[in-house]
Amino acid sequence: MSVLLRRPLVHLLKTQFSSALSRSYHSYDHLPYNPYTPSQEKILSSALKYVPEFGFVKQSLVQGCRDVGYLDTTHAVFQAGLFDLVKFHLYRERTKLAALKPQIDEEEGKSIGKRVRRYCIERLKGNELIISKWTEALAIMALPSNVPLALEELAKLSDEIWFLVDDKTADFDWYTKRASLAAVYSSTELYMTQDNSPSFEKTWEFLDCRLADVHNVGSKVSSLASWATFTGFASINLLKSQLSRG
Repeated sequence: MSVLLRRPLVHLLKTQFSSALSRSYHSYDHLPYNPYTPSQEKILSSALKYVPEFGFVKQSLVQGCRDVGYLDTTHAVFQAGLFDLVKFHLYRERTKLAALKPQIDEEEGKSIGKRVRRYCIERLKGNELIISKWTEALAIMALPSNVPLALEELAKLSDEIWFLVDDKTADFDWYTKRASLAAVYSSTELYMTQDNSPSFEKTWEFLDCRLADVHNVGSKVSSLASWATFTGFASINLLKSQLSRG
């Protein structure tokens, strides 16, 4: 991808992510919103079981419908199509983190840094079973119509982690912390798709390096640019083939 093609995508990522961060997600008085009906959750949960085999394709959605007793064509109720399957995975794995808070607080102590690292690792582990198909998901998220919601979900994940480590920041650092962590997480997630080391040891090392220099503004821009570059390639080289197979 040329520099000229890459710049608009990077700019869009920054703009959309800033917009997502402008809306406070978490508070003790307002619980996170569940956007799925019970029927949708059943279908999408079942469909995700087929992703390791088939990928983020229509066949997974069709199998999910069959498993819960719906007609094959029921998948048409998901207006965003395959992106709905990707988004549900992001939503489900993010909301699982809250249940780990007592354990992580006990094992990692009061150190915010250690707890942030632990939550990142636990979230990344949620991709283990589908890591071979995750480039397909990145390609789907990179479609222009999907980028705003994909970045909104990334912003929610970052906010979730800072909320769970009891961050009380109330000034402009509230935004910079979340943008920095989102950049760290997205670049580590990308690295994980290429990691063949035992138990993803290299991915955790990569995460440690990114967390160590998170205060550096240059590293934040670089991480977002890398994510934009990769998903740009993915949307061209992977999504077309997946849609043609689906």
